[in-house]
Amino acid sequence: GELRKVGPVLANLRKKNRVAILYSLDSLHALNAMPFDPGTGYMTLLSQFYRTLYGLNVETDFVVPEDPHFADYDLVVVPALYIADDALLRGLSDYVKAGGHVLMTFKSGFCDENATVRWNTAPGPLREVCGFSYQEFTNLTQPLRLRADPFKAGEGNRVSVWAEYIKPETCRPLAFYDHPVFGAYPAITRNEFGKGSLTYEGTMISDSLQEKVVARALADAGIAPVDGPLPQGIKAKHAVLADGAAVHAYLNFSGSPKELTYRHPAGRDLVSERNVATSGRVVLGPWDLAIIREER
Repeated sequence: GELRKVGPVLANLRKKNRVAILYSLDSLHALNAMPFDPGTGYMTLLSQFYRTLYGLNVETDFVVPEDPHFADYDLVVVPALYIADDALLRGLSDYVKAGGHVLMTFKSGFCDENATVRWNTAPGPLREVCGFSYQEFTNLTQPLRLRADPFKAGEGNRVSVWAEYIKPETCRPLAFYDHPVFGAYPAITRNEFGKGSLTYEGTMISDSLQEKVVARALADAGIAPVDGPLPQGIKAKHAVLADGAAVHAYLNFSGSPKELTYRHPAGRDLVSERNVATSGRVVLGPWDLAIIREER
């Protein structure tokens, strides 16, 4: 019944997300064929990014190397871009130079489109935009902590699986390994390039540490939560309807009632048919939702 009532209003709505994840099918298959760790792979990294963004209530698109349109986004997240032609890497570099922001992981820029290791020093054509180079890397048989817990991750201040021996050139190290040998190399870096920036993770970081790193990358890109802090279990989705009106959906993915503050222009809940004022209370029952159309 609710779908029959609300569906015609929502039909043909449009989304405008500010974050995208670059999904490389070639990198997925290459790292499956040449794994760097028995229990960690391309999808481990991609899934961690997606879960983190979802947990932060940041809506996310996926883009592909064949049609990346980076310029549509303020932040592009790049897990292990192991396979890529020079044109794609130039596209990422140009995007950052023009003012975009990238969050990238290890194993990026290593091979060309034919899975051939590049002859030039890693990370190949990404060297200038990353602001570093490296010639060596290693597996980590035991997790390591980051020196002085730079992201205030507490028990989550740990990395594992992989480490690239990054040699900074123009980048700024954000974290170092707490280790007598690996501690000479940064684990996470940030490079300002042109009008934008690229943050690079040279190791596999924990889920709670990833939340801190992603939050900082979002802040670098000027992306702030449009709903402010929301109660645990509440997810927000935003779109523009076919008639041009903005619509905001709040979904309670929990078995207990939740209350939130509505922070957008006054509107009307399409489900309950109640008016909602700016800064007004929205109460959601267990597993319930509100879909608020701004009044124009």
